[in-house]
Amino acid sequence: MSALKKLLIIVVVLVAIVAAIPLLFPYDRYKADIEQAVSARLDIPVSISDIAFSYDPKPQLALKQLTMGKQGEAEIAQIIVPITLRNLINLRTELTDVVLEQAQFKQDFALSLPGRLKPNPGGRDINFAKLKLKDLTIQLTQRKIGPLSGTLQLNQDGTFKLVTLTDADERATLTIKPEGDKFGLDFTANNWVAPGPYPDARFDQLILRGVADKDGILIDDVQALIFGSPAVGVAQLSWVEGWKLTGSLQTRSMQVEPLISLASATTRSTGRMAATADFEFSGDSYENLFSKRRVSVKFSVRDGNLHNFDLITPLKSQSPSVLQRGGQTRFDTLAGEYLLEDTQVSLRSLQLNSGKFSASGGLTISPERKLGGRINTRLSSGSIVVNAPLAIAGTLDAPELRSAGAYKPGSSENTTQIF
Repeated sequence: MSALKKLLIIVVVLVAIVAAIPLLFPYDRYKADIEQAVSARLDIPVSISDIAFSYDPKPQLALKQLTMGKQGEAEIAQIIVPITLRNLINLRTELTDVVLEQAQFKQDFALSLPGRLKPNPGGRDINFAKLKLKDLTIQLTQRKIGPLSGTLQLNQDGTFKLVTLTDADERATLTIKPEGDKFGLDFTANNWVAPGPYPDARFDQLILRGVADKDGILIDDVQALIFGSPAVGVAQLSWVEGWKLTGSLQTRSMQVEPLISLASATTRSTGRMAATADFEFSGDSYENLFSKRRVSVKFSVRDGNLHNFDLITPLKSQSPSVLQRGGQTRFDTLAGEYLLEDTQVSLRSLQLNSGKFSASGGLTISPERKLGGRINTRLSSGSIVVNAPLAIAGTLDAPELRSAGAYKPGSSENTTQIF
């Protein structure tokens, strides 16, 4: 065997030995020290199942199966520390590109986490400038929020600086940063459906800015683009005694048809709406936050058509009649109040105006989509006036207008000139 071959064999063996050292190193010897350091920083018991080194997909150290708290307040499948030249040089000062994979935090622990990060004066423990979060979930009473991804940035003393979270579709981003003893929130979303009772109500864009503390969140700036129309408002979420969400939204010129079509594709209205909505949702937990609800909307719609409601035809007959679904009523303005209380819907103080024709009244929509109410219609031309009170029945998709007959004072010749 030549000297060159012997040298190559020796080099390969030495490289293999050096490469094997990280795999054979007794990392468990340091497990207790790491558990103690993390416990002290988070003020909660921490246990680590295993510490291992791997070359796949690249050199990295993994802390596996971390459990925090006596009741499993938090679990992390693994924390991966990449073995890079930068991390080796700054081992005692700052590690970068560290990844927390498949972390699951209970709700109370997640809310307390920013305040749990204790300072690390003098760099006694290893610092993480930025932690990458991968597949993070928040465990609520009955369901989960997530999976989420993002980054957690820390100050030089190890305290909380900033966290950014995005959902799996990357449509929504939440940024949280400390502001004294509170936390500033900045939420942005595009093409996003908010959780709640209206799965078809999609926001083209949504921006929320506010402040959170241990008792809840005050959202003092809501900017939304829904169905192509802007809306602004404020909101407040509290969880001290159950969960409660209150607030208001205003819009000045919303195309009303796509909004009303969420309730019915046949009985609907067109036109542009100005509205002010006040809402209140409450429940025992986040999962049933929308179980009790009250939404009040004062609205005014202009230059539209009311589809599937023909309010004028009953005025043409003095005989009792039942008008089934179909037809439409054009209007210059339609104003009133929409009220949702749990599952019951009411439309109150309705006022429709369209030149010579006007109507007023109210109706209710039951959870089974049945209609009930009364509408007084009026058609006038000069001194001639025709009235017809209508009873509303049927369903939202197939309404019925029941008339006892139009009241037409004066001669029939004069009455005919109105139409």
